[in-house]
Amino acid sequence: MRKGFTLAEVLITLGIIGIVAAMTLPTVINNIQDKQFKAAFKKEFSAISQAMLKVYADEETTYEQVEWQNMATYICKVAKQLKTVKSGLKCDLILAQNESISDNISQMWNPKEISWYGGGNNKLQWYDKHGKIMTINGAFNAYTFALSDGAVINFNSVNQIFIDVNGFKKPNTIGRDIFYCYLPDGEVTPGFFKRDDADLSVNGFNCPDYCTKINKENYAEDCKSGSGWGCSPMYILD
Repeated sequence: MRKGFTLAEVLITLGIIGIVAAMTLPTVINNIQDKQFKAAFKKEFSAISQAMLKVYADEETTYEQVEWQNMATYICKVAKQLKTVKSGLKCDLILAQNESISDNISQMWNPKEISWYGGGNNKLQWYDKHGKIMTINGAFNAYTFALSDGAVINFNSVNQIFIDVNGFKKPNTIGRDIFYCYLPDGEVTPGFFKRDDADLSVNGFNCPDYCTKINKENYAEDCKSGSGWGCSPMYILD
């Protein structure tokens, strides 16, 4: 007499395997995605750093303070180094006028070309790690550029830079596919903290409702259980 499994036993086994797979597969996929997002962020951070270095080298000077009046000119110079494919600013006009645009800067916006979340034609939403909907000061929605590799960069609040490594594709979540870096006054490349070790209010133009205080002591904990902004320095520095 030949021994074997009954049809019922096979079906039960397959059912158990299916349940286990359904429970574990999303976690596996998320872990793979997170590794890809992390690698992409490192790439974009390096590209931005190199672009800023090139701008400073070409001008043979540093911006002791990048103010909003000359912010568009400086950003367009950086964007030119990054070889952007879409721009929320009319950089050709801005660079042609150089520093004389502060009185009519709004005429230099091109938000229908590309804009950060919630601006122009972009009605998508972005979230922190707890699912809270985020926002920025609307004046900076147009300071957004798309790169040839699919990433989208927003220059926000004068010296903060937001990076969505996979464009506007999901998950649109801080600490997963959305990251930040920060350019302190007088520096030539971005970092993540203020030079005086004071807290950095990420998304600071919308404090207190939308800002997160990031410093050298709390960024790892914020990445683990906070807003997710702390993942940016953790992925580069740790």
